[in-house]
Amino acid sequence: MKRRSFLNKGSLAALSSTSLANILLNLKLMSNAVAQPVTNDYKALVCVFLAGGNDSYNMLVPTSGGASSGEYGNYANLRSGLALPFPGTGGTDELLELTMNNAGGRSFGLHGAMPNLRSRVNEGNATFLANVGTLAERVSGAAVRSGAAAAAGQLPRALFSHNDQQVTWQTGLARTGSNTGWGGRLADRVMSVNPSNAVSMNISLAGNRTLLVGDNAISYTIGEGGAETLTGSASSNIFDVERVRAARAIAEGSNEHLLMNSFAREKQLAFDSSEAFSTAFNNVSISGSADFGSSRFGRELRAVARTIGSSRALNLRRQIFFVELGGFDHHAELPGNHRRLLRVLDEGLRGFWSALGDLDAQENVVTFTCSDFGRTLRSNGGGTDHAWGGHSIVMGGPVRQQLVSDGITNGSRIYGQYPDQSELAINSGLDVGSNGRMVPTTSTDEYFAELALWLGLPRNELIDVLPNIEAFYQPSSGGSPLGMLPV
Repeated sequence: MKRRSFLNKGSLAALSSTSLANILLNLKLMSNAVAQPVTNDYKALVCVFLAGGNDSYNMLVPTSGGASSGEYGNYANLRSGLALPFPGTGGTDELLELTMNNAGGRSFGLHGAMPNLRSRVNEGNATFLANVGTLAERVSGAAVRSGAAAAAGQLPRALFSHNDQQVTWQTGLARTGSNTGWGGRLADRVMSVNPSNAVSMNISLAGNRTLLVGDNAISYTIGEGGAETLTGSASSNIFDVERVRAARAIAEGSNEHLLMNSFAREKQLAFDSSEAFSTAFNNVSISGSADFGSSRFGRELRAVARTIGSSRALNLRRQIFFVELGGFDHHAELPGNHRRLLRVLDEGLRGFWSALGDLDAQENVVTFTCSDFGRTLRSNGGGTDHAWGGHSIVMGGPVRQQLVSDGITNGSRIYGQYPDQSELAINSGLDVGSNGRMVPTTSTDEYFAELALWLGLPRNELIDVLPNIEAFYQPSSGGSPLGMLPV
């Protein structure tokens, strides 16, 4: 092999590349990965981001009043040709009846593509947070419709914009931008629980994500197959083997320049740490009964499960994960596209729940969904447009723990405030004046505060993670922002 060809293949050239530098930076954090098993107080948050704006008003539907009147009748009238069939009436995507324990005897149905999530809800291991969204402060639909809320500076920045609202959900800051995310700031304050801070507790399967970036915490990126490593480290191809051998030799070599020596040591740690992480990850097997479906999303949730399974070997007690399922921007062809994506979501969550059972970790993990925003109540013909408040899924053994603590042993309940018939309206109620864009009645600050407190954040540090939390909840008051998880 010619010298130039060898260099181009990556031995020296790749070592100076930005992509490899990022890999080395990430893998550096994995030193001392294989250590003694952790105690049983392990906790993890798994954020499933539904990118594009999930039409959650066609995922969780009020069914009170029967097939032609009451709350369901109001929903069917608003949604026109997009309305899902009432439970028991047949038809594509027929709503699945849920066992709910909400005051007032209200009933709800779940999109027909999600039978596995329905099982989790009816057994109390999953729930919904209704009408949640980005808020700078509490506002009414009337104040937004009249323009008074905007004039008073009460609204979040860049409402209804995909990129801006995705960032706002991830930073936890409705009025300003930030280089850090609420999950990163949370990790900064709870990472001391981990016996070894050499290991990043924040792991993304969707590339670098703001949500996981803190002042000290970083987002460590893995793929569905585990850690990002130098291609060829386990290859039988002679050129790959020689490339990695040469890279190792450079890392192990000495140099009279102190900075170069230090960088070389970091590269050597990266090689060793990559192998340590991969060993721990590969030693975790997921039962064949854990069926994640055939999607990439399912494979990524399998990787999350395997990483959770390796937490004892990695010496971790707290972790935050980020997984993304995209394609929810349904301005047209909503029924078929939404059905397909919700089925992928349902299958992935089914496999993940089963895998957590195999790992004896269902009581230690809370999985929750986020999305850019909800969608308009009124159809635009074949789909729906950008809106504001929507509904999120929360799944995990801690949901059931709280329900049992509250005396609920049959089914689940909806948290937050699912708008009633008078609030689900066009140009009145919670509509801001554009085909049924619902003003959120629960803020993302309250949502994230609930998750952060469950993970173990001290109450007096909540304002450092969510600077605007006091507009919605007083940490010093004790109790739970939402009453959804044992905090």
